[in-house]
Parts: sequence; structure tokens; C-alpha cells
Amino acid sequence: NLNNSAPAISFYKEAKTVMRTQTKITYTSSLRDQTVKYRAEIMYENRPAISFELLYTLTATGLDITFKNVQEQKDFYLLNIQLPDLLTVGGDESVAKLAIPADAGRLIDVKQASFKNYEYEIDWLNPILSGIAYNAKVAGVMDTRSIENHSIVRVYDRRGVKYGSFSMNLMHRLKEYSLAEFGTVIQATDPKYLLKVQDSCKVEINITGDYDKDGEVSWIDAAKILREKVDAVPNPYYENKTFVRAFLARKGSTAENLSFRDELERIKQFAAQTDSAACIIYLLGWQYTGHDSGYPSVDKVNESLGGYKELVNLITEAKKLNVNVSFYDNYDDSYPTHPGWDPDVICRDPQGNLMLGGAWDGEQSYLISSYKYAMKSGLNRISYTLKTYPVEKAYFIDVLAGGYHGGRKYDFNPASPAGAQKNFEGKLKIIEAFNKRGLDVATEDFTGFFVGHAGTFGDIVAFDNIYFKGEQQIPLIPLIYHGKTSFGMKISSPSLYVKTFLYGQRAQVFTNLRNDFTASDYVLDALPKQKLYGKAIKTYSRYGDLERVVYEDGTVVEANVQADTYSVALQDGKVIAKNYTSFIPVRKNTYLACSRNGGEFNYPVPEEWGDKKKIRVLKINKNGNKENIEFEFTEGSLRFHLEPGTVYKVIYSE
Repeated sequence: NLNNSAPAISFYKEAKTVMRTQTKITYTSSLRDQTVKYRAEIMYENRPAISFELLYTLTATGLDITFKNVQEQKDFYLLNIQLPDLLTVGGDESVAKLAIPADAGRLIDVKQASFKNYEYEIDWLNPILSGIAYNAKVAGVMDTRSIENHSIVRVYDRRGVKYGSFSMNLMHRLKEYSLAEFGTVIQATDPKYLLKVQDSCKVEINITGDYDKDGEVSWIDAAKILREKVDAVPNPYYENKTFVRAFLARKGSTAENLSFRDELERIKQFAAQTDSAACIIYLLGWQYTGHDSGYPSVDKVNESLGGYKELVNLITEAKKLNVNVSFYDNYDDSYPTHPGWDPDVICRDPQGNLMLGGAWDGEQSYLISSYKYAMKSGLNRISYTLKTYPVEKAYFIDVLAGGYHGGRKYDFNPASPAGAQKNFEGKLKIIEAFNKRGLDVATEDFTGFFVGHAGTFGDIVAFDNIYFKGEQQIPLIPLIYHGKTSFGMKISSPSLYVKTFLYGQRAQVFTNLRNDFTASDYVLDALPKQKLYGKAIKTYSRYGDLERVVYEDGTVVEANVQADTYSVALQDGKVIAKNYTSFIPVRKNTYLACSRNGGEFNYPVPEEWGDKKKIRVLKINKNGNKENIEFEFTEGSLRFHLEPGTVYKVIYSE
């Protein structure tokens, strides 16, 4: 910390800010073993106000900072403690870079960056609070297990030299909260609504050199340290399966209005063209009058889609075709017009009012206090759902780890206060109840603290927002979590599509009336991504616009977003997908091929395919009928003409 400053402390007298001129802060320190304990005493107007402790402990690889033992005298409330800079790198060094988790990862060159302070909490753009700083010799990692703290990254000037640094804001109480995404911020006017969110927390600093022994110190070394801390493995149930969110109906909409019979016909057509490829389909709009209706009630099936019998028939018949049809549900929103409405389990805002959620399709929702709901009635809802509907193995809960605050929920009710951690515990009770009944829970946007609990995530957010001038987009989140869990991706534009291969998106699709999941989608998009499932990333590199990810098993993905080109090569070096053409093994001696634009196909086949007479190329029509196609086979390569968007099966008969 170049400024040699103490922590910056924010506190209130009642619900009002205090005069700094009337405040005196003193520290006493003591040393024991590898720990220095600083006890802070805050005096206001010459009387005791607040005290707390900060413990700095040397570890084998760095430093732990522990915040605890807060004591607040009457009428005084500690809000937060901003630690001094914990990691600093100077722009006068040959290498001076910072990495932040925003939008899946940004690399900041301190020498080129704009002067800026950026404070981030866990939300849909920042799934973790970690920060990385490094020079040519060492890398430092700042991390915390708290889901309440805020990280601060800044680039600044000191005596003509640029510096980049990380620090952390330790949160004790909240004074305000935004009621909706990007909406009005409400501040507490009564001190009893200054919500205490945590009594203690720990910040970890780890220092490393060339951690992966590749001859260079970089953000990748630090990311691998973070990866080692993640105690999770990908759920094998999702391996070799495509993740489908099927939008059937929305209240008052004609754009989404697919019946259960329509969806079953889609499944039958898809199965006929793909030999019943395995899928998990989550139905949106199956209940009441469509998506985002009825919550928290699940007792009524959407009659406009065919009602209960047709829903059960869809689930039952789809299972015969290797498709698991389940529900897309919501345990965060509640509507007062439905029978499950219970104001006692709704969060209170900092003014004491019921906390508003979004207004979905013209109906105002309210936010459920997750811990209270789980303890009172949420677990009963799970029992009812699984007794009433024949869903199994997989379930999707919207917003659970998503939304603007990344799945963090706050209840300012002084009779039953709950910060993000306590509400997270309530959400875990919901997940565990499903797990005990044999169902894995998928959820919406990716947040790190749900890894190991939710089985898979709808999306990491990888938009093209700019945080610092001259920064570079990097796959920081994929490098930490690929091989630990699975996820889809949200990108800013379809023009960034090839990045979904580079970042290791799970095989997934979102369907509605205007967009179906076709056999060509399966071969071009889903199958190559299935081959990446569960693999850890070894390294990432960039040469101009060409980016390259290498997995631990030797699988290589290359992408050029500007040129809209990509390739996926398995560990044996065989390219299975390149520039919207795929040739992918689905089982021994059976491949599927497809090209978005059509044209001449020329791919090498396995060495053991030596006899042309044993090779068959079949064109698969939309009804599932197969037609033999002529081909050439010379020097181990297969050549034939592909029609645009048409699936071909290639078989070798032993």
C-alpha cells in the first residue's frame, strides 16, 4: 500500500452519517505466532462508538486477513471497512497487469489502462470477488469466501508512475438496496432496518510464481490456484446430453404458444433424425397461464397447452425417445393473486415494505425471503410437485443463482432479518430437498458460490462491456470452473458466437415457436461442445485475433471472433468441427456430418477404415428416412457433397 494508509471505516449514528471531525480511531496491536491482531476503537464525540478486530496471519503462500468481534454501542452501527490496497503492481515494471472476473474475465495492462476505480460485488456480471495482479516474476491472488464483500480494483498515478491495485470492502451492515434490476435504490431511514449481513469474514492473499511450470508467470497461474480451491466435479448425468429450454407459452403472447402435443411432435422428429439423441428439456410456461405466472403455486397445469393429461403424456412418451422432460420453475418470485401467496415469507425492504420483484407480463411480483420460505412451506412445495408430476433426475429453478444480484437476497425485516448468506442457506435447503429425491438442480446465471450445489448453470455472462481502456477479454471464469461444473453463455451479439466454443459452453439451446432445435443444430453446435464436457483448461493464448484454448487431455479449440472462424480438435488431433462444418463420432464406427452452408466435404476417417466397401454414407431426411449417398474414398479421406443444413450419417461395418 503505497499511501501507508489505515482502513477506511464507515459507520452511522442512528441512521445518519457522522462527522469525521468528531471521530477518533485508534489501533492497538499484539503479535502471537504468525498473527498480528489489530483492535480498532472508534470514539465519536468523545464517547465509545464501535470496536472490531482485524487479524493478519502469515500462511505458507501468503496472508489471511480476518475481520471479527464487532461491538456496537447504543445508536452506533458499523457499515463497512475498506481495507488498504492489498496487492499493488507498478507500471514502471516490464510487466504490470491485473485480471478481474467481470464478463467472464478482463486482463488490464496497467501501462495502457485509464485511471479508474471499479468496485464490484457478486452479481450477474461479476460471479466471484477474486482479483489477480502480476509482474514478470510473481502473481498475487485476492479472494474471499464471503458473498457479501465488495472487491475494488483501481489504476492510479503516484509521482508520475501508474499503479494497479486490489483491495476489499468488508461489509457488516447494508444501508440501502436496489428494489429491481437497475431500479430505484431505497435507503434505510430507521436504524432497525440497517441490515447486518455478516459478523466476520476472511480475505485470502496467495502469492505464486510460475505455478504451472510453463516458463511464464501470468494470470493463468493465479487462476489455477483459484481452481484448486473449488471443491466440485461436473455432474456425469449431463455428459453427452443436450440442455434445452423450451419456451411454450407466455401470458397474453401469441409468439410463444406451443402445446404439449406440439412439443412431443418436435421431439419425435428430432429423435428420428438423430437416432434418439439424449436431451434434457425444461418446459417454460407449463403452469397457470404461461411463463412467470402462478408462482409460488404449482397446482395448475396450463390448460391452453393441453392440461395435465397431455403434460404427463409428453413426459412419458419423450422418455421412450431418450429425452427427459422436466420443469422450469421459480422459487424467488411470488404473486399476490395466486393461492400460494403468503406475505409472511416476503422480504421487507429498508423502509419496511414488502419488497418488489420484477413486473412480469404486467403482473407485479414480490421477492421471497428464501430462508424463511424453506423453513415454512418451500420444502412442502417440492414434495407436492414431485408427487403430482412425473418429473425426474433434473429440474431447473430460475433466478436461484441469477438476477441482478447473482442470487443474493436480502430481507430487512427486523423481526426476521436475513442477508445473502442466510438466504443462500435457505436456497441450499431447496436444492438439497430435490437432491434427496434424486433430482439435480440447474439454475440461471453463473455465480461461484453455487458451484458444487447447483449441478449446472444456464449461463456465464460474457458480454463485451469495457471496464478499463485497452483491456483484453480473457476466459478467466472458464479456466477456473471448466472441469468443475458446466455452463451456457450469454453473449452481447450473435456475431460473437464462435466465442461459445472457445469458452467451453455446454451443449444447449433455447427454443420457442419461431426457433426449434433441429438435427443440424445438434451436429453443428451441440455435439462438438459435448466433447468438451468435464475437461479442465490447461492454457489459453492469443496471437492477434486468433485465440486458443488447450484442455488438459490435449483437446484444442481455436477461434477468431473477428473472422467468425473456429475449430475443435480432439486429443488425437482429429478435427471434429471447423467453420460451421462438423464430422463427429457418436459411437464406434458411426459419425454424423453436417455443414451450415453445404459444399464439398473432405475429412480423414479412422485408420482402421481401410475397406471402402464397408463404408456407407446416408443422408437423413427431415422425416428420419435415410438415403444412400455416393462418395469418394482415397488415402484415408472421405469426400462427398453436403447439402446445406442436412445431416449425414457415416457408418463403417466391421
